[in-house]
Amino acid sequence: MAIIEITPDFPSSTTTDRLLELIHSHPDGLTIKELADTLNRPISMLQICLKILTASRKVAVRQYNNGQRIAKVYISKPEKIQPQYQFRPATIHRNVTPIHLREVAGLTKVQLAAQLGLSVRMINDWEQKRSQPKLVPSQLKQMMSVYQCTLDELIAAFE
Repeated sequence: MAIIEITPDFPSSTTTDRLLELIHSHPDGLTIKELADTLNRPISMLQICLKILTASRKVAVRQYNNGQRIAKVYISKPEKIQPQYQFRPATIHRNVTPIHLREVAGLTKVQLAAQLGLSVRMINDWEQKRSQPKLVPSQLKQMMSVYQCTLDELIAAFE
């Protein structure tokens, strides 16, 4: 059995470092395909690196509609810029709604449904308070990531 080892082009920088540099140099963002082609790395490797970078809030994910398709674009997220909206103490949480969370995240119902792997009808039912999410912990984490909110904010929005 042959063993294939992927080594960096430059011994001092890791794939994650090169990925971050590349994203910083393109303010309009890059798709994962563009990143894979430029860095000559498999998409699966870059997905792992991008998950790390988004979890550490160094990179943000935005979606754009490219004709018939919705594509994810990875953009640089400067550390000094504050989020577009910050939640305040628990008394303000009463005014937070699922619609508000979606709008703050900058998503349409279609985009939100695609990211969560749900139907637009289910998202609509949640926002109209006709039903509530019944999710397992991994789905809650995914919702918190997509909505860019805390668990407390998510719970307050759906109460």
